Amino acid sequence: MEAKLAECRSIIESRFQVIDAKIYNWGMEVLIGEPRAPDPIDGLTSLYHLLISRGCKPLARPSDRGFIIRLFYGFKEGKNRYLRGLILAAITFVTVYYSGVFLSGAEHRPATFTWSPLGYLTALLVPLLIHEMGHWLMMRRYRVPASIPYLIPAPPLQLGFLGTFGAVINLRWLPPTADSLAIIAVAGPLAGFIAAIPFTLVGLQGSLVQPVSEVSPEAVGLNIVPLTLLLMTSILDVGEGYVITLSPMAFASYVVFLVTFLNLMPIAMLDGGHIVRSAVGESMHNFISKASIAILLGLSFIYPGFSLFALLAIGIYIMTRGRHPGPAMGIEDLSWKGIIAVIVYGILLVLNAPIPVG
Repeated sequence: MEAKLAECRSIIESRFQVIDAKIYNWGMEVLIGEPRAPDPIDGLTSLYHLLISRGCKPLARPSDRGFIIRLFYGFKEGKNRYLRGLILAAITFVTVYYSGVFLSGAEHRPATFTWSPLGYLTALLVPLLIHEMGHWLMMRRYRVPASIPYLIPAPPLQLGFLGTFGAVINLRWLPPTADSLAIIAVAGPLAGFIAAIPFTLVGLQGSLVQPVSEVSPEAVGLNIVPLTLLLMTSILDVGEGYVITLSPMAFASYVVFLVTFLNLMPIAMLDGGHIVRSAVGESMHNFISKASIAILLGLSFIYPGFSLFALLAIGIYIMTRGRHPGPAMGIEDLSWKGIIAVIVYGILLVLNAPIPVG
């Protein structure tokens, strides 16, 4: 491993003057001086790509001694990761389909695709996978190492869950700049949100508008609804004394929008946390995380539907201690691309926000 670190040090020397270097049990610390290229930001970005390709994980930060690059030991490739991904996906397909069986089981429901278990499965898993692919494609664009996307199974609706805990793709190291951090983070929610829109339209068109007297007493009413879904229900002609019974496909979109909002919460290292960290820095990111949790807790006392969001936010904050290290190469300033990513984030946060309806 020392030979690998020596190779990575020589790569740094090709881009910057090396003043000092020390080896530790976790890797190497290199104190750099003047850049050998005219643009130090371009130099740091290209250095990141070269070091990552050699299996060294760089973390560059200013210090009282100067600008330091820490090189951590390389990546451990997970064995059988593709097989593991296929197994998790197969289990998720089964649990989500079985949840769809529960949603489409009543005898009076229409025999259409929007009311079928497959309709629920498609409308739920396709946007979730496209969400993760949005992240993955941007990670490839910025050459940030990451895992393959994994579907996470959960117990079906018959046992009180939805059949899946969603999908995940793990960053294997931090993006190099604030720009790449914001763009990678927003790409997933944006892609998943766009993918959910056609399913929502089709699912709502197939939903039932029924008199309240015909609705089963066992039917569960939704006390919070994502703003986008609330706006889109205007396509249905619902008169006084009538209610909408969502088709399984429309209900899947309801779940997708809420999961998107969860990811967009500006807390810790959620997608929203990445974007806020890229925009306002470490200390303000931590303050916003705490303030968001406080707001969710306050809303939970008024509208119990927010309790789940508050509990998840607290759990995520505790697991990460609310910290976010920021971009790997210490390049904190946003360009116009990063600013656009932050603006898109704000729009998505509003469009997916849960609105109390009862």
